[in-house]
Amino acid sequence: MEQPTPRHRPSGQYAAADPRRAAIIDAALVLFAKAGYLNSSLAKIAAEAGTSATVITHHFGSKRRLLMAVLEAREDRTVRTFGRLAPGSGPGSGDDVRALFREVLALAAYNLTQPGLIELYTRLSAEAGDPAHPAHAYFAERYERVAGFLASALRRSLDKGQLRTGIDPESIAREILAVSDGLQVQWAVAEGRLDFVGLYRAHLDRLAQALTVDGKGLAEPTEAERLL
Repeated sequence: MEQPTPRHRPSGQYAAADPRRAAIIDAALVLFAKAGYLNSSLAKIAAEAGTSATVITHHFGSKRRLLMAVLEAREDRTVRTFGRLAPGSGPGSGDDVRALFREVLALAAYNLTQPGLIELYTRLSAEAGDPAHPAHAYFAERYERVAGFLASALRRSLDKGQLRTGIDPESIAREILAVSDGLQVQWAVAEGRLDFVGLYRAHLDRLAQALTVDGKGLAEPTEAERLL
């Protein structure tokens, strides 16, 4: 019998050696973002991907493991972005607070090009407040890891004398995450009509001015930012 054609073509982020696996991840992302994990059955995901629940189970084992595959695909960009800011990854990397803020802003701007990921993240992060939710551990670990990375980068800037004395890197890191996630929720609710990048840039610009010894903010917006 002829196999049905998948409704969603795998995006570049999810392209894998097995195109069917990539199509399943894409379909799961769409449904998880639209209805949430709890309301998305394997049968619905299979119909969206043009395959069967048996095939999904063959590739992923369970809906829980499929969810983790979707979240790992989303995480790839974050890992690569923060990797560029690690100490020793390039000239001036790892201790420049403005470089840190520009990379964080660039990551937020990139996320807007894949709105399904933002919808997925905002919906799942709310569901995952329940410790019994399969994504609870993922979000708890991710918040600690990203906040820890941001705090470490800010601490290096402080040690280099770029930041004012007396600041709390951990609190600033949590603030950056809180503003980003809060704006993501508002952007999703406004169906993309909110100027996410402009508002986030304004916040990071004010933060840079308040934290740095020289009181300077971010540079002028890049051409890519102006186009968003």
